[in-house]
Amino acid sequence: MKREIITTADGSKTIYLEDLNEYYHSKHGAIQEAYHVFVKNGLHHFIETSENKTISILELGFGTGLNAFITFWEVVKNNWTVDYIGIEAYPVSLAEVGHLNYSNFISDNQS
Repeated sequence: MKREIITTADGSKTIYLEDLNEYYHSKHGAIQEAYHVFVKNGLHHFIETSENKTISILELGFGTGLNAFITFWEVVKNNWTVDYIGIEAYPVSLAEVGHLNYSNFISDNQS
């Protein structure tokens, strides 16, 4: 399956699957989408509404690993405990991960 790395509107990158006309993350902003959906309305919501500070996450469709990466960042920053499992049918290559370069876009100011 042909994959193309594209730059999204917030400057971060995602993968586009031409055969399926599908993006791994929003073309309007991969980082913005991940923080809004996965961290702010997922991870933070759970922490704020639960007495349990140990979180188990099963991500079906691991994709680029962006959600796992930002979860790790939040866990370290907030000293939380997370058990994270990601499953992906079509893993991204190490070369592709290097081109995504998400670490350039993540900072202490996120979330």
